[in-house]
Amino acid sequence: MKRKKILCLLVISMLCLTGCADKKEEKKEADFSAIQSVCELATLKCYYHNVAKSETEASGLFKWLGTGYKKIWTEYSGIVELGVDVSKVSVSKPSKDGVVKVTIPDAEILSVDLDEDSMGEPLTDTGFMTKITKEEETEALAEAQNHMEETANENGNLLNQAKERAKSLIEGYVKNVGEQIGKEYTVEWVDAKAEE
Repeated sequence: MKRKKILCLLVISMLCLTGCADKKEEKKEADFSAIQSVCELATLKCYYHNVAKSETEASGLFKWLGTGYKKIWTEYSGIVELGVDVSKVSVSKPSKDGVVKVTIPDAEILSVDLDEDSMGEPLTDTGFMTKITKEEETEALAEAQNHMEETANENGNLLNQAKERAKSLIEGYVKNVGEQIGKEYTVEWVDAKAEE
């Protein structure tokens, strides 16, 4: 009887130890699924205030009569968002050494929004018997929006700043994920162009 009790205790002890050992061996894996949200947080917003203008010169006989001449000015504000395309960002699983490879593209213009509330009544100057149509006003605003986008696109410093901001936030995110599972990760950057 004593042997059966000792044997039962040994079996129960072994089962308990085996169950505990299984829990200790359970490895926590890094989960980088929130990378899209991190990239969206890295978006850089640039505010612009500018004047849209359009001018039509009179020609020929109309010039002598003072008709056909049109000029329109409209003040406006807008926001250009710069950042990295989330669909082109990828994060690898950590290597044995704790290196996480992050593929990131160059920053680009994500959106251009003209603030219609910032636009007042357009100032106009026209020749005799000449009117400015709604189509011409719309065309001047479309041109202004294009100009705002071109200005932002030509500013390499802003695009570099947007990419560096994204890299900084992504690196902080990767390291934070590692800390949460008791690991130390370092980031190795891979240029998206090099992978194409």
